[in-house]
Order: sequence, then structure tokens, then C-alpha cells
Amino acid sequence: MSTENHKNSNKIITLILGLISIVLIIAPMPEFLENFKPDWTLLLLIFLTINIPKEFNMGTAFTMGILVDVSKGALLGQHAFASLLIVFLTSKLYLQLRNYPLLQLTAIICIMLIIYQFILFWINGVSGISSPIYSYVGPIISGTILWPVISKILGILFSYSTTKETI
Repeated sequence: MSTENHKNSNKIITLILGLISIVLIIAPMPEFLENFKPDWTLLLLIFLTINIPKEFNMGTAFTMGILVDVSKGALLGQHAFASLLIVFLTSKLYLQLRNYPLLQLTAIICIMLIIYQFILFWINGVSGISSPIYSYVGPIISGTILWPVISKILGILFSYSTTKETI
């Protein structure tokens, strides 16, 4: 498979997975699990930035963030800004992050999720929107628990032009 075919298939898969992540954000859950919905789009963006950084960049993060804002009915640009910052951090560190063992990478993803939720908390605080603390802590816990599974599944779906061993 040529490099161009890799890029096209990755973009199609990303588009489909992006739409699925937006649907998962909107999908209703039982009341006791509602605050533990992971940030599906952020986990997808982090995976893409770590594994395929040349194909997916800040523009993808901004677009996905705006789509999350619109689908959640949140302050427009709130998730876009937080996603941009996390993708920027991830893109600066992707060479190191690719080589970490899964447990260590999961701990770093947890820190990134904490930063993301803190940005959302700060923006909501500045704009006068109050939310219970468990609505910020729940996605951190669920995203951290689901990251190893999500990264393995996404690793199977995407095709790479180079392997991690050659980098």
C-alpha cells in the first residue's frame, strides 16, 4: 500500500471515528454513569497526535473541539481551546510518548485529561457557569481506565507509513 493510500484510508477512518465520538457524546447514558462519560474526541485526538502526527494537527483539534461544543451546547470555543492546548502539548512530546510503555503512557494521558478538565473548569468559572466537581473528575477516571483499550483498538484500525521501531 502506498503512502498516499495510507493517508486516505487514515483520513476516512478518522472521519468515521470522529462522527462516532460525537454520537457517543450525545448518546444518553444511565443517570449514575452520565458524569463518567469519557471525552471520546479528546482520546481520539491524543491517539492521532501521538501515532500519526503529520496527518492530523491543530486544525483537526479545533474542528473536533467546535463540534463537541455544538453537540454539548457548551460555551462556543471552550472545548476547542482545551483540545488545541492538549494536542499542542502532545505534538511537542509525541516522539517521547510513542516509546513509553502502556502503563506510563496511561499515567501521562491521565495528566493530560486533568489539564483538559481544569481548562474547562476554569473557563466555566470565568463565565459564571457552575458544575459539580464530579462532572470534571468522572471523565478523567473513565478516560484513564479506557485509554489502554482505546489505544489498542485504534492501533489495529490505523495503518502507519512507518513503524515505531524505525523512528
